[in-house]
Amino acid sequence: MNKPIVALLATSCLLSACAAIGLTEKTQTYGGKFTGDHSALARCIVDKLQEDNRWVIRGLQYDVWTYPDIEATEIYGYSLSVVPGIYARNSPTNPDAVGVYYGMPIPRTHVYRQSAGRPDINPNYSFVLTLKRTDNATVVATGSGKSYESGIAWEKLKACSAESG
Repeated sequence: MNKPIVALLATSCLLSACAAIGLTEKTQTYGGKFTGDHSALARCIVDKLQEDNRWVIRGLQYDVWTYPDIEATEIYGYSLSVVPGIYARNSPTNPDAVGVYYGMPIPRTHVYRQSAGRPDINPNYSFVLTLKRTDNATVVATGSGKSYESGIAWEKLKACSAESG
């Protein structure tokens, strides 16, 4: 066999073996009970996340869903690579980009459905934080997503709850 062909075959086998390994990002799940109103806590959390100076958190875009029928709010954090309509020309990694990062996103009001029947939600979120009212003064919160981003969102929830309590 020709030496270049053997080298090419060896390289392609090595590349396909490396591609099969892949990198998987760790995920984290949280849960707890906190003081405060779910909508006020959601506003506070998004404000604190937008004020954060870490570039990974600063680059997230937020989507807020409210469910009046079950008295709950969900906050979704998305990296710009999965937000529809984001192109290189308006990406924050492009120094000429213009991004909209401040202010609470307008909450979308929906009737609650189980997650299996929710095609409107982009499944590629970095984290989701759900706040559900339990009584007049507390909420039960659950969070999940990429370990780093969801951990920071959970810390912001703790800080907001301490401020409201």
